[in-house]
Amino acid sequence: MSTNNNSHSYPNLFTPLTIGNITIRNRLMQTAHAKGFHAGDGLTNNRDIYYQAERAKGGIGLIVTGARHVHPNSTGPHRTMARGNLRAIVERDAQMTQAVHEFGGRIVAQLIHFGPQGRSGSQDDYRVVWGPSTMKSPAYNEWAREMTKAEMDEVSEAFAHTAVQSKESGFDGVELHYSHGYLHQQFLSYVYNKRTDEYGGSRENIVRFPIETIERVREAVGPDFMIGIRVSMDECTVGGMQADEAIEMTKLLVATGKVDYVSATAGTYAAHADQIPPGDYAENWLVKDGARMRKAIHEVNPNVPMFIVGHIVDADSAEELVASGATDMVAMTRTQIADPAFANKLQEGREDEINHCIRCNQGCIARLMVGNAISCVVNPAAGREQAFGTHTFQPASKPAHWLVVGGGPAGMKAALVLQQRGHRVTLIERSDRLGGQVNYAAQLPRREKFGFIPRDLERQLRKAGVEIRLSTDWNADEIEAFKADGVIIATGSVPLKTGFTSTRPAVDEVPGTTQANVLSVVDVLDNPGAVGRNVVLFDEDGGRYALGAAEFLLDRGHGVHLISRFNALAPNLALTLDLPVNYQHVFRKGLDYTINSWVRWIDGNRTQLLNLFTDQDTQVLEADTFVMACGHRSDNALYGQLQGRVSNLHCIGDAQLPRPLQDVIYEGMLAGREILDSPDRFIEHGALEGFDESWRKELL
Repeated sequence: MSTNNNSHSYPNLFTPLTIGNITIRNRLMQTAHAKGFHAGDGLTNNRDIYYQAERAKGGIGLIVTGARHVHPNSTGPHRTMARGNLRAIVERDAQMTQAVHEFGGRIVAQLIHFGPQGRSGSQDDYRVVWGPSTMKSPAYNEWAREMTKAEMDEVSEAFAHTAVQSKESGFDGVELHYSHGYLHQQFLSYVYNKRTDEYGGSRENIVRFPIETIERVREAVGPDFMIGIRVSMDECTVGGMQADEAIEMTKLLVATGKVDYVSATAGTYAAHADQIPPGDYAENWLVKDGARMRKAIHEVNPNVPMFIVGHIVDADSAEELVASGATDMVAMTRTQIADPAFANKLQEGREDEINHCIRCNQGCIARLMVGNAISCVVNPAAGREQAFGTHTFQPASKPAHWLVVGGGPAGMKAALVLQQRGHRVTLIERSDRLGGQVNYAAQLPRREKFGFIPRDLERQLRKAGVEIRLSTDWNADEIEAFKADGVIIATGSVPLKTGFTSTRPAVDEVPGTTQANVLSVVDVLDNPGAVGRNVVLFDEDGGRYALGAAEFLLDRGHGVHLISRFNALAPNLALTLDLPVNYQHVFRKGLDYTINSWVRWIDGNRTQLLNLFTDQDTQVLEADTFVMACGHRSDNALYGQLQGRVSNLHCIGDAQLPRPLQDVIYEGMLAGREILDSPDRFIEHGALEGFDESWRKELL
């Protein structure tokens, strides 16, 4: 690998930044993001330590921990976040900060009170939810009670107490979370703060409690410890605060003289997607307002730097933002979940090895939303660094020649890892390009970033020296005759058009689905010209596969009526935060849809619908074309034919079982590490959440 210093290509990005007595080695940061690592006891553990160390080792400048509760009445969606107020966390945090510092990074603890965005029953008891005013949370539809002045003082003291513990633990600073609809941001919101005392009404009043907390924290930690604030530039809701007002409020916070940096973001729980934008959002969407805020802050205090987020994807954009003075540091958080070595790869001229974030929110936020620890579709080691981090990568004990059959994401990942471990790998693919069904996903509206997966993997495969044979469709005899030492079958899957739905499992095939005018989503993407003017699309998927296909057709002038077996339109998009933006697009483009329904039969150009709860026939629809978004079946005939003929034979990806993208890429990694059939492949509950000093032995 090349190790040439490439910082001259990004001179501003790799310029150090000094804040008080802390120097950060470059302008790349990872903002706070909940990781779900603390379900057991709310304390820092090995999972935290290895995760942060991997990114510090990868060259990042500044890391901000996930938000840490400071007070017992700060709850959350579930028991997966750290509780920074607990005394037991100090010795554990000390290990994490030492690990980051060993690799030259800086780390800040983000402190939070969830306020109205908590849940009364998220812990093992029931707690009263507090807010600036008595209100209902947009997150969980629970009532929050208006806080008393004594309770506000108690919270400010809790922030100070947790900040002192953070300082004792070796953190380089603390960041007060004043954004995203949590307690202090709700005080800063004219939408939610309805108080009539000195903490509500005017701008000067609504900033009073946030300022009191800043002052109490500064008093507790002293003048030389870094304090940052994270603020929302835009609530992104109708009638909510926008950038002009946010700038004026932030100026008042900075004018206290007790704030060392400002980190700007957007969104609240009423606009959750704006906090963690899916790939549907425009790149750099917050940059202009961020540049305005930075200028305004510097008019108050030129020594207070500002950090910006906002779907900043590539290094060239990041470099330009710093060079132009739009920001002092660039937050590329999911970028560095996807590739912890992003900074080093840029600086060393290894851009061709970068794994790009596809902004799908599937492995990170969607896992968190259901109470799991985060990971990453393109980086299966994310959140599992103790088991699969770079320090665990073992060369092959006996280099061999492997054959991988199928160039989809699972096959590509397996081939790459095998080659990197010292094996010789030949990869054959029946089509004329790599990528498999990911190429279809990239054709759907605003999903072009899925194209990063085949592009990145192919570039890395070729650089590593994998022999790639496209347009090569070998039968079992030819594979056996190749005499590889090991064979991996990754031949993917084919779409089903039977109309089967798990809500009516007794019906294996809906009558009429073999007609020529019944197509799969893949058929539509392969040959859009074969689709008639009016389309009925049956959705057994509940996500972008179906809704994206509907919008694909709407964009080409088709009339589309989507029939969903779910009780809402594309409900799975709620977890990945792309539901609101996709609703906006399909509703504006004229999508018709019917929920709680399915197809009884198709006959020519007519179809009979039924209600899934009553099993009664409802409406009959007419259409030129019927499209089935009804899952896939494994294309694994080769695997069956080779059993008993090839001794070291494995089946991975959709060829084993059609599953989500993160599952099959993970499986490709396991195959490449040759632990697919080993008991060691399983990470049992809690295995990564212990606490010891193993990182010293394993990482240093």
